[in-house]
Amino acid sequence: MKKIQKWIKQYRGAAVLLGLGVLTLIIYGSFAAYTSFNSVKRVVSTGTQSDTMFGSNYLSPLNLSDTNYPVKRISLSDDTNCTFTVLVGNYVWGDESLYNPKDITYTVTAKLLSMDGGDLPADYSSIKMNETPFGDAGELTKENQKLPTGKAVTNEYKFEMPGSLKDKIKIQIVAEPDASSKEAVNNQKLAAILSFSGYEAVKNWTGHFLDSKDKNPDQYDAFNYEISGNGSGSVTVVWEDSLQLSKWATGGKQVNNSYIFTVDGSTTAVQFQFYRNPEKVSDLDGKAWKDLEALVKVSFTEKVDGNND
Repeated sequence: MKKIQKWIKQYRGAAVLLGLGVLTLIIYGSFAAYTSFNSVKRVVSTGTQSDTMFGSNYLSPLNLSDTNYPVKRISLSDDTNCTFTVLVGNYVWGDESLYNPKDITYTVTAKLLSMDGGDLPADYSSIKMNETPFGDAGELTKENQKLPTGKAVTNEYKFEMPGSLKDKIKIQIVAEPDASSKEAVNNQKLAAILSFSGYEAVKNWTGHFLDSKDKNPDQYDAFNYEISGNGSGSVTVVWEDSLQLSKWATGGKQVNNSYIFTVDGSTTAVQFQFYRNPEKVSDLDGKAWKDLEALVKVSFTEKVDGNND
């Protein structure tokens, strides 16, 4: 018995350290399991909430590595000179009370694209951004754009073009944070390709995943999904059990397998997040992005005579 007591006295310090080490491993393991959620931030544009405090009325939040930009169709008047304004802000779009606690510095690049994939029309230089004509190769860049913190602020980019060109060109616009601001905006940029042709003739809404294709779907725990288009009416989203829709999209209510929401003529895109169903996590193992896209279906019913059919 004395030998046991002597051993305890001699090694009790090591025993305490061992116990603390085991406790640390347990706590760290739990914390690591909790923080292993590898999803990118939920992002939303035009009319819904978001936790990415970098937004725009026309541009969509995307991962910095993404190059597949969504196409947004904008309705322009038939005037001789057409104008529209792209806004870039430091807040959750639709809620100015949620502004970024950090300053944001970014670069805006606007590039003209031919609608038919060929050369730009000869008079493309008559198109302007903030009164500056598009120069060589139909591209304009504005560096060192500032969004200071302290309150919700926006920068305006006013585009002007002759009405004769609106059916001949598209404009690719990217607002990309500088290195010092990437963390402040959750490593996201704002981007879209704006199209002005056939807006009234084609009214439809479609959906696709925005996450970087550098990783396979089974490397994510959640996915950013965008539904974009034009026209007033109702949009129906249907998905398989492998996915769960974030409650943020439905006002905190859990909705399974299908969701319907209305859109008006001013909305061009809505974004929300899908999670992997924790009860069917293995369903996405080995899936390609085309397989993931097939799990979600989007349909649109146009509003006619003041009613949604």
